[in-house]
Amino acid sequence: MAARSPAVTTRWLVIGGGTSGCVVASRLSEDTRNEVVLLEAGPDHGPGPVPDRGGAYLDEPTRLHPEGEIVRRQGGDPEPYPQGFGLGGTTLISGALASPDPELFAVSHLLPIEKAERLGMLGSAVLDADARARPATLVRHNGERVTVADVYLRPSLLRTNLMVVTGSPVVSLALEGWRVARAMTADGIEYEADRFAVCAGAIQTPALLLRSGLDTPGIGEGLQDHPACAITVELGAGSDVEAPAISVFVDRGNRLVVPLNNLPRAPGYGALLGGVMSVSSVGRVSVPNQDGAPLVELRQLSTSADVNGLTDAVTDMLELLDTEPMRGVVRRAFLDDHGTPVASIAGDRDRIRDWAVAHVSGFHHLSSTCREGVVTDPLGRVLGYENLFICDASLFPKAPPRSPYLPIVQMAERLSAVWRADGG
Repeated sequence: MAARSPAVTTRWLVIGGGTSGCVVASRLSEDTRNEVVLLEAGPDHGPGPVPDRGGAYLDEPTRLHPEGEIVRRQGGDPEPYPQGFGLGGTTLISGALASPDPELFAVSHLLPIEKAERLGMLGSAVLDADARARPATLVRHNGERVTVADVYLRPSLLRTNLMVVTGSPVVSLALEGWRVARAMTADGIEYEADRFAVCAGAIQTPALLLRSGLDTPGIGEGLQDHPACAITVELGAGSDVEAPAISVFVDRGNRLVVPLNNLPRAPGYGALLGGVMSVSSVGRVSVPNQDGAPLVELRQLSTSADVNGLTDAVTDMLELLDTEPMRGVVRRAFLDDHGTPVASIAGDRDRIRDWAVAHVSGFHHLSSTCREGVVTDPLGRVLGYENLFICDASLFPKAPPRSPYLPIVQMAERLSAVWRADGG
């Protein structure tokens, strides 16, 4: 498209103030010809350090969605899925592991990246036990966790062309032909705009599009997560509760093992989290009831490749626990809340597989429900519609084989730069 005249103002409505939405709103509002409104369903938790307890183990319920996301795994009962709620999104609760996407290597970003220096008892033992273990690089500033909202959005709040509205979930989009005309919030307020950027995440973005009657094929299809299992460990005396939850990781190609140095409300305990990073199982998000919650069918381990991969990841953890450095710091390792010892499955692949299938969870990296090339073009424009854009983890063609934190930020940097340059 041709560049805009300096006199023209473009009104952007950014839906979702999570990882990508904070970046998009900040970058678009750098151009004074843009008027930007950011709508976030959750609250503003304010600036300052975020308690560091690592992913789903975070002891900070006010930062989780109050209703939770409810998912159905393959053959399983509905269960809550932790997601961040408020400005900053899942960066409020994630382990803050920063793994860049090689395909976006040239895309710069503002996140402060630091190598973990305080490794903790469990992290140090894993580093000694496995030659493939590496200290983690984390999104931190002077040793403290920060969120994307802290880095990108808060420095932008004094701009006169940026308005941030919290506690305002968008429930539907109103169409006029092939254009989006308005967005409606749960409290009945309507927002008009020239451009709409949906950054609500891999569950809520497709749910919003489906609830609004969009008919682009593929919306909600392709859902993936990295399946994982956790083994809880009781640590010996001297465990470092001030160490970051994640300080070390073991990259085994298709598999990742992450030691968690500490668990909330459980001093002296940690965990090993092992999972599959190249995933073939595919689920979906649908909206059976237009006024109800989305149906999230995760369908993890629905392929033999993923079952075998998770079995191997659990085997990796069991072998790691049997090393001398780990035996020196781990008093006990058990498989469930009943204290079932790991010895009950060690050395028996069938038992390892059965336990892994029964206890599968994930790294909480949902993605791929509005895939680029299927639902959008390479610039995030929804196919079949003129002024509707997407920027979040739903765009990934498949779950990236790494933590998606940094790749999502780099994606948002890339797309917002293009949108600014050509006006959409």
